[in-house]
Amino acid sequence: MPEPDRQDGTPGTRRRGVLAQIRFPLLGVLAVAIMALAIFWSWDWFIPLVERRAGAALGRRVTIAHLHVHPGRVIRITADDVRIDEPEGFDTLPPFATADHLMVGVNLWRLLGGRVDLPVIALDRPVVELDEKRDGRANYHFPGGGDGGSTPMPQIGELDIAEGQLHFVHAGLRSDMRAQVHTIPAKGDTQPRIVAEVRGTYTGQAITGHFSGGALVSLADRTRPYPIDVAVHHGPTHLTLVGSVDDPLSFRGARLKLALAGPDMSLLYPLTGVVIPQTPPYHVAGSLDYHDQRVRFHDFEGTVGSSDLGGTLSVDPHQVVTFVDADLHSRHVDLADLGGFFGATPGEHPSTTQQAAEQKAHEASGAVLPTTPINLPRLEATNVHLAYHGDHIENRHVPLDNIDALVDIRDGTIDVHHLNFGVGKGKLASSGTFVPQGNGVDARIRVDMEQIDLSRLMQALGNYQGQGTIGGHVMVHGHGQSLAQIVGDGNGGVTLALDEGGDISAILPDLLGLELGKALLSALGLPAKTDLKCLVADMPLRDGVFHTNVMLLETGDTSTVGKGDINFSDNTIKYALLTRSRHFAIASFPGPLHITGPLRHPSIMPGAEVIGRAVASVLTGFVFSPVGLLPTIEAGVGKQSSCAAAIREVNENPAAGIAPHAARPARHVTRVRKAPVARQATSPVSATLSRAERDHIRAVWAQRKAAR
Repeated sequence: MPEPDRQDGTPGTRRRGVLAQIRFPLLGVLAVAIMALAIFWSWDWFIPLVERRAGAALGRRVTIAHLHVHPGRVIRITADDVRIDEPEGFDTLPPFATADHLMVGVNLWRLLGGRVDLPVIALDRPVVELDEKRDGRANYHFPGGGDGGSTPMPQIGELDIAEGQLHFVHAGLRSDMRAQVHTIPAKGDTQPRIVAEVRGTYTGQAITGHFSGGALVSLADRTRPYPIDVAVHHGPTHLTLVGSVDDPLSFRGARLKLALAGPDMSLLYPLTGVVIPQTPPYHVAGSLDYHDQRVRFHDFEGTVGSSDLGGTLSVDPHQVVTFVDADLHSRHVDLADLGGFFGATPGEHPSTTQQAAEQKAHEASGAVLPTTPINLPRLEATNVHLAYHGDHIENRHVPLDNIDALVDIRDGTIDVHHLNFGVGKGKLASSGTFVPQGNGVDARIRVDMEQIDLSRLMQALGNYQGQGTIGGHVMVHGHGQSLAQIVGDGNGGVTLALDEGGDISAILPDLLGLELGKALLSALGLPAKTDLKCLVADMPLRDGVFHTNVMLLETGDTSTVGKGDINFSDNTIKYALLTRSRHFAIASFPGPLHITGPLRHPSIMPGAEVIGRAVASVLTGFVFSPVGLLPTIEAGVGKQSSCAAAIREVNENPAAGIAPHAARPARHVTRVRKAPVARQATSPVSATLSRAERDHIRAVWAQRKAAR
């Protein structure tokens, strides 16, 4: 076996020295080669591969001028002059996106472990062009991934944008907006933020806006609140939203304050997607959050016109038609501010020019009821449940005390469950359904008057004296563009009792109009300052014509009954009144008084009929009908009212001594009075009803009273 080399110059020692002399130059050469490769290697060789992969993923051509890679634990890949072209059909537009530089940092060790971790993404002067055509085609629609969405989203740590620009055009929304976008890096305890300044048009209105929020990548970080600061001016509407959200993607744990201000809440639709009727100028502010898949604007307070308004709005945007649940209240409310919710012009009263035009059109129509078209908004885009209560009404035109409303709007149909007003110790209760059809409204309206204080109701007229109580019901079903058209087309009826009405020389001109009221007082020969004891009217409405079942007016000394028709379809009247002294015999009856012609300017003429014929004609159907009215009178004004007593007196002592359609003397009528029965609004109750028939009618009437 050969002897090993030694350091003293033996052969083994010599061999190790030669190897050492060769190794060190080789390592130096390898190091120089690696440095040369790093210096002279061109990553541009990979550009075609990157362009093909990116183009396939985005569905459009992608080009890159240069590609740079900086090795390290975080590999930084930079692309210069990046350009993403438009998809097919948008060739006339500028490129979809460009950027001077796009840098992406990739965590190498995480990548080797199968996770995509991008600690930083930086964009230098990016420009993005977003466009949607009127037919719904948009250049920002990208092809879906072939993996069905199974690829996990990369984790992004920081997004830096320098001098970014965004241009958004939407033909369907009539919108064209440009935004300047940049990011602000984190400093101290503050998070990085993204800031955008917006200008342009949205839904045809000028818009400017400022947005400041957490960096976009922090949206997925559920451990930190996401800050939001938004201010938008859209036309005359101003919106601000400030605060933070604990979980931005689910919008929970929000601490947001929303403030809205503008000249009309209906202008909020483009910003909120919720249809609101017209309102006067408003300003409201409250808290905004998201709970149970609903956006809630709660605990808000503010003003609408001269009324205060507060409450909670809950919006469910996930239904086919957006659903809004509103629970609102006011401490002080002016009814003029709510006009838009009832189809009228809200807020201040119309200008003198508008008033003059409306008055001229109204006079030309010959109608006595309002002819202004009911302005119901297009509500198909929103379904609503509204509960509203106003503690105190302040209105110089209608002296009502408070308001309580419950309304549902479903697929454009408005269902008013109740719209009630307090009037003194009584209540004016109404309900109805309004269905837009064609260019009009199909309306079903019911109004109930329950012990309304007449003096309180007529305060605005200024010249009423005395006390009185009103009770009764109004029901109308009709179709039209205005109240005049609805009644002129309508069916239903009016049952009304005015008890102890005070000064008749004031009440009749106010009820009937100054000219007609004074002419009627003069024709009836009633002295001034005569107290009105009772006024009863029971008039069915058929095809726009009010017929008369009962018309009774009593003062301290006289009793006046009426018969005839009031036609609201052509605004004419054909009526007869007969007055007698309550203290004289039948022979002292004068002839009937005829009222005929246009409703606005009727003629009043005495009749020349034979007294007996006139009395029979005027009182036909009256003597028996009041008995059926007694439950209504008692429910409206009380059992002890003068109206109830007057009806009993007339029923027991008919003016002609015999009921016009009765086969028996008046004494038999008294039996009917003791057992009041209900009657249909279209015809009086016959005195020849059997006992079983009367019992059945009484049972039906009791059920109706219980239902009310």
